[in-house]
Amino acid sequence: MLRLIEREIIAEARKRLGRHSQNAFYAHRYRGIYTKRTGKRAKRPKISTPKSWEFDKHFDPRYCINHSKFIARGLWNSLQLGDYEPRPALRHRYPKPDGGTRNIDAFSIPDAVIASIFIKNLRRRNAKVFSDSSFAYQEGKTPLDAVLRVRSILGSEKIFISQYDFSKYFDNIDHRHIKTLLEKSSPFQTTHMERQVIRSILKHKYSIDGTIEERSVGTPQGNSISLFVSNLAAHTLDMELSKISGSFARFADDSVVVNFNYEDALKCAEAYRNFSQASGVEINKRKSTGIRILSEVESEMRHISEFTFLSYKFTPRQVFVSDKSIRSIKVRCAKIVYMHLLLHPRRAKKISPQRVGGDFYDWDLVTCMNELRKYIYGNLKQGTIDRYLDGDISLKNIQGAVSYFSLVESGDQFRALDGWLIDIIHRAISERARLVRLTTSENRHKAVTKGQLIDGSWYKRKTPIMETNAPSFFSAWRASRKSLMRHGLGGVDAVGMGYSYS
Repeated sequence: MLRLIEREIIAEARKRLGRHSQNAFYAHRYRGIYTKRTGKRAKRPKISTPKSWEFDKHFDPRYCINHSKFIARGLWNSLQLGDYEPRPALRHRYPKPDGGTRNIDAFSIPDAVIASIFIKNLRRRNAKVFSDSSFAYQEGKTPLDAVLRVRSILGSEKIFISQYDFSKYFDNIDHRHIKTLLEKSSPFQTTHMERQVIRSILKHKYSIDGTIEERSVGTPQGNSISLFVSNLAAHTLDMELSKISGSFARFADDSVVVNFNYEDALKCAEAYRNFSQASGVEINKRKSTGIRILSEVESEMRHISEFTFLSYKFTPRQVFVSDKSIRSIKVRCAKIVYMHLLLHPRRAKKISPQRVGGDFYDWDLVTCMNELRKYIYGNLKQGTIDRYLDGDISLKNIQGAVSYFSLVESGDQFRALDGWLIDIIHRAISERARLVRLTTSENRHKAVTKGQLIDGSWYKRKTPIMETNAPSFFSAWRASRKSLMRHGLGGVDAVGMGYSYS
């Protein structure tokens, strides 16, 4: 254990050091891009070490690497004696899209390592204890597993849908509730050392605006132990729901309950109210919909024709990409287009003459297409996607923004996204052409047509060979569907980019 702690301290310190170096690299890279695209010299930014490194020496990766043996020995001794306490964390506040703030507590390198080591053992040992309907933060389970569960129980002529969301779930869990679930009589298998670590992290100190305070309720977001605690806290709710006829899927504090009669739906609602009182976490009435009938036609009580869960939109017969996820995809693509084609001309009021003209037309358009392709296809090229769809080659895993939505059976949304993408690129190119004419002496930069953007014929240079046709959401969806049919969820991105939109 001592050697493991030491190795993990060095690994975590190097990861944080690499993150800082990466930020410095991107700052340097931006200067180069700015100079190339505008022909003007960029100002040299001031690169300084993060302020958190000055807060405590255990936040400084350089110190932790140089003193890893000493730190590991101290941690192991405190764990054996049962007096381990994490050092004060740094609390950061981030605004939430719907108002309010989210508190994220950043822990020191050694404390982050301890949490990481212990959660692996806790999660592995208790994997079979958790409900089959609980999908968050567990090995072998992904958001797409939860989506599949919900989709499999829809389709009946009359079903009752209830969606529940908790207000600041992580922040409000009652410590007494967690303590009860960690007792020796509970079904969870934990050692004395693990229970001591969990209790210490739950009541950790943190620094906010220069003041040191101590947590008295909730579990910290920013510490991996909280992933286990969040599922532990909801275990009693899962067990109560499993006793009621129907089915449910829960991903952290977001859940969908499906019942086939109103009485069972009322029992589930009562189970949520009882859990709320026992755990100290209030039900978010604004986001929780209550009991409704899922139906394409009006019914005798409140009904819905669709609902969303984990970035998917469910109807009685099909699943689609949720409207919020479509907006998020568009925002990401629009940002890429703006950053490559319009940001620097507008900011510097100038475009480097070497970036436009001739057989390559516009080198910034080349880089824009490349980044859009990487976002939509992952690391695959257009030629690879085409050959896979034609059956000439085999692929085992499809990544990219569309891969998570491989459960969608209709390609209409992706065709619409293709049309939208070509339209915004064309409008950005037209605006860029206007800026080029204003900032250069030659009127040589004419806007390309939408057809040229689609097939890439605007790029006429034979070397280097570049894929300059616009990437296609529809092609990415077709490839993802094919990979899903051949390899199941192992053939697509069941965790990553898509779920981040929800």
